[in-house]
Amino acid sequence: MVIPQNNGVDERTGNGLARETTVSDPQLAMYRLWSRRCAVGLYVVAALWGTLQLLCVNTPGVYLLTGLTFALLATSWAVFDAKSRGKAILPVLQMLYFFMWPIGATVYLVARNGWRGLLIAILHGMGLTLMVCFTFYVTFYSLHYAGALDPRYYP
Repeated sequence: MVIPQNNGVDERTGNGLARETTVSDPQLAMYRLWSRRCAVGLYVVAALWGTLQLLCVNTPGVYLLTGLTFALLATSWAVFDAKSRGKAILPVLQMLYFFMWPIGATVYLVARNGWRGLLIAILHGMGLTLMVCFTFYVTFYSLHYAGALDPRYYP
């Protein structure tokens, strides 16, 4: 990997979000593949979270594990996506992205795609929310009609 001496500033946009890197085509294909897997993983975790909200009511460990998984997958997606485009996100920004991934994802998409990135971020946010709601209600009504829910909590 060759990194030019541009002090971490992207020469095209002038921001410090990325720096130019040189990688081979098989590596780019691998980064694209893992970027897609992380994006799909976000939707899978959202689906699991919708189900687990009903099955594991008031279980802090489940909420902590779900939140960490969301942050890890979102950060991995951004890192692999940037690498697939021949850029590298600075390590300090990766850490900030991990802790504030909803804001970081929006900033990354706007930096990557301009104002179209804001629309993409809004659509994916809505998609993740709808995935959680859909799986929650499918699980709720499945358990309700099967008689498996406690009537004291779920009338």
